[in-house]
Amino acid sequence: MKTRIIQRLAKTVLFLSFLFAGNELAAQKIFKGTIIDAARNEPIPYATVFLTNTTFGVSADEKGKFSLKVPEGNYDVIVRMLGFESLTFALNTTTLQPQGYKMMLLPMEDQLDEIEVEEERDPVWYRNLATFKIYFLGSSENAKSTTILNEKVLRLDDQSEPAVLKVKAADVLKIENPKLGYRLDYLLTDFRFEVRERYIFYGGNPLFIPDTTLSQSKLKKVETNRELAYRGSLQHFIQALYQGKVREQGFEIRRLDRLPKDGGFLDQLNSQILNEETLLDRGTDGKVTISYDFHLHILYKLEKESSEYAGIMNGKKSVNQSSLMKLEVDALELYENGGYANPFGIMVEGYMAWERVADLLPLDYRPDQAGN
Repeated sequence: MKTRIIQRLAKTVLFLSFLFAGNELAAQKIFKGTIIDAARNEPIPYATVFLTNTTFGVSADEKGKFSLKVPEGNYDVIVRMLGFESLTFALNTTTLQPQGYKMMLLPMEDQLDEIEVEEERDPVWYRNLATFKIYFLGSSENAKSTTILNEKVLRLDDQSEPAVLKVKAADVLKIENPKLGYRLDYLLTDFRFEVRERYIFYGGNPLFIPDTTLSQSKLKKVETNRELAYRGSLQHFIQALYQGKVREQGFEIRRLDRLPKDGGFLDQLNSQILNEETLLDRGTDGKVTISYDFHLHILYKLEKESSEYAGIMNGKKSVNQSSLMKLEVDALELYENGGYANPFGIMVEGYMAWERVADLLPLDYRPDQAGN
């Protein structure tokens, strides 16, 4: 079998730790309950409940009660309130309790949320902020117009570890993305940038809030931008895998072996196009599981890499979008909407890793539905 040696095109590595396990269907269920202060055994008014990485969310009322219509499926639910530890749990709509749920939040022990948000920042903080935004929001066309509305809730730490920037947030990040027509409430759980290795790890739980004030002409532009962001994305690829339509959707996949050489490595790409079914196990219960022990080279043939990406790759000529995907677990269950069971189960490099928060779409997005 013929192979060829290729150079590694991107050093950026991204763990996508914010995808939830869901399988959206047309039917909807009622998810309801009451949010309680575990220390005082009293209701917590106005806490937020949402299904991570979707547009489904609601605020509790003054008595801590909430009710939310959700599509059938499996979800990661986030319950949050300033001053309390966030609660995260899995929800399967087939086992929803009709009487509702009592959810207990613990008061936050650390004082991160009590740091004065409006206090003055030094020049180092602003330099670290610029770095954070590049590697968190991204450097794409969408990222250029995306803004964090409450930057000063960020706690930027470049001192505790040499050549490492770590970031926490005292409150949920309010992110405005006008190109895609969303505001994100992003609960940042972790961010780490290792400068020398150019290694990026971040995770969090976003709620997408569509802009309902758009005119028809602006909405049409937003829908076009959303479809462009979706095409060739990891979400798109996982859906194509699940449906068994990888080539039909414009992807080509090949085996890539990373071989050690002279203290580094060479990437050896197999010339044979893989059939995705050789990577998948389709169970009689409808579950779809992927398993392989090499790097998967993913070429999206229907779009070129953006000029912004070509620029950071030392001005190389724009070519079809190229990415690598590696499993961090032995086997991983995939979901129809582009999610997967273990949020730390996939590592990506290349173009898919370059696309960051400013290019994210909710997992309930459908490119064939107007007004998403």
